[in-house]
Amino acid sequence: MTKWFLLLLMALVSAPAALAQSSDYSRYEFYGGYAYQRTSNNAASIGTNGNVAVPGGIVHFDSRGQNFGGFTAEFNQNLNHRWGLVTSFTGVYDNAPVYATSTPVRVKASRYDLLFGPRYTLRLGRFIPFAEGMAGFEHMSVRIDGDFGKVVKGDTAFAMAVGGGVDVHVSHHFDIRAIQADYLPTFFNGTHQNNYRVGAGVKLKIVDP
Repeated sequence: MTKWFLLLLMALVSAPAALAQSSDYSRYEFYGGYAYQRTSNNAASIGTNGNVAVPGGIVHFDSRGQNFGGFTAEFNQNLNHRWGLVTSFTGVYDNAPVYATSTPVRVKASRYDLLFGPRYTLRLGRFIPFAEGMAGFEHMSVRIDGDFGKVVKGDTAFAMAVGGGVDVHVSHHFDIRAIQADYLPTFFNGTHQNNYRVGAGVKLKIVDP
């Protein structure tokens, strides 16, 4: 019984020291990875209520949710062991938006957002969870190609991101982002759209604090 008590006491005493060893962090961090975004296609913002006039007909975009895939790139400056300021740039794409038209066309939709805000990080040994809140803007565009050439329509609106993720410590200079998930509301056409994004990738750490 005394042996188990001593082992427990040693574990409790050594726990803070183990957590202290997780203070490995860098002043600057760069992240790049894949992003999947489930988002409204904001059809009402494309042309006039979803209708885009092209030579030979009209392309109509139905309002609905769509799946976009692309990339996210981040720059994070850690102010201290817990708090950082992150700038995030994301581009996602869909080659087959929903539409109806009286003339054959090919459609590609693109969305880009630039967001900035604080990030709070817990450094728990190998696992590094974080939470964040960011704000900025998102630009969406639709390119319509046909025998007539191309027509491009776009719009820009305020955007936010609230969420977090988990990094896995690999080495002094590299971590793996196992998952990042954000709720991403946008405000196109004077209305509110509910969007969601998840991703994963690699983080490069440089310059010790």
